[in-house]
Amino acid sequence: MLPPILVRRLDNGYYQLVAGYRRLLAAAANGQTTVPAIILDGDAPALQVQLVENLQREDLNPLEKAMAVKAYMDAAGLSKRAVAQKLGIPRTTITDWLDLLEVDERYRRAVVDNFAGGDSPLTISHVAEARALAAKLGAPGLANALLDAVLTYHLSKAETREVARLIRENPHLSIRDAVRAVRPSLDGPEGQAQAEEALPPHERNLQQLVQAVDRSAALIRRMRHVSSRFLTEAQRQLLIARFQELYEMAGEALERLTAPPAAESQRARSRRGRAKRQVS
Repeated sequence: MLPPILVRRLDNGYYQLVAGYRRLLAAAANGQTTVPAIILDGDAPALQVQLVENLQREDLNPLEKAMAVKAYMDAAGLSKRAVAQKLGIPRTTITDWLDLLEVDERYRRAVVDNFAGGDSPLTISHVAEARALAAKLGAPGLANALLDAVLTYHLSKAETREVARLIRENPHLSIRDAVRAVRPSLDGPEGQAQAEEALPPHERNLQQLVQAVDRSAALIRRMRHVSSRFLTEAQRQLLIARFQELYEMAGEALERLTAPPAAESQRARSRRGRAKRQVS
């Protein structure tokens, strides 16, 4: 059970279920005697209950979460520590979300694009690392420089942490030199494009296919909670048609890839033979 249920403590010592009825039933049917829960204050306002429920949704992107938490903090006059306690969320997570509101719009869009399965490498963790580095060295512009390097060179979270460490220990070191120390090849998008051009056509196509499958799988995994109750009939039918098409194509691809080479060659000759007969 990933998102805990929400309960409210009553005066008689019992708890009232606020949200998570189906999760509670599923846990009971599975033989569980305890479940993770967030205990709301007895007089928790409706806004708090609604916010906690929304923050558990997997389809809510980091920017939407940050804006929702900031609105709640402003409305209730709460600090980060207080809002973390009321929402049952670690204060460090609240800080990471709110950091996203402090960077330029283009970085926010890049984080949302990454969350949606796009090509952007930027995550909320990158933003937090860049903001922490800038605060540590008292250089606000350093955050943008590090985030630009992440976008240019597609730095992973681990690489970004290492670049930040080098800069902290060597304040006069440039971002580019720190990136070169972490990744000597500096294989940014331009370098990747040149490397792809140098590949034979079949290898380049294969590389692009693998990247496309990875991006599609990441997006489908992130949206796997979507069910028909969230969709119109037209949207439901569209997704059914698309997934059926993907299912058939994936099945054909798996059949070709798992078949012994000799059998696949025979099938290919049979297909060519049928095509010639159809033409004649």
